[in-house]
Amino acid sequence: MYRSGLTVWYSVSDLEQTMAFYSGKLGFEVIFHDAESGMAMVSTNTKDCVIGFSVADTVEPATSSTVFEVWNIEEAIQLLKSIGVIFIGEVELIPELTKLATFVDPDGHNLMLAESLTDS
Repeated sequence: MYRSGLTVWYSVSDLEQTMAFYSGKLGFEVIFHDAESGMAMVSTNTKDCVIGFSVADTVEPATSSTVFEVWNIEEAIQLLKSIGVIFIGEVELIPELTKLATFVDPDGHNLMLAESLTDS
């Protein structure tokens, strides 16, 4: 029934600022950008996983998190902080499973980095 692929969609207040964050700071590829309609999409580093955006008059920041896997969470945090990405709290450790770090996009939507501590 389902095809391969996943799209996460966020309402945003400023499309240009959002695109600068997701493409410029996070390094995702812009695959659609229509300023006139107030919509855009980026392709993440995960096959068939896309994040879409549409401008809204009111934006309620998402508290659920889109999670991005990294090889080394401390190095990733250091790099992202050096270009102005804002992290919330400290790295969370779930023993024998993962390390997690929460950060926010320009509209305050929660995003996370995760480093797996398992072999698989």
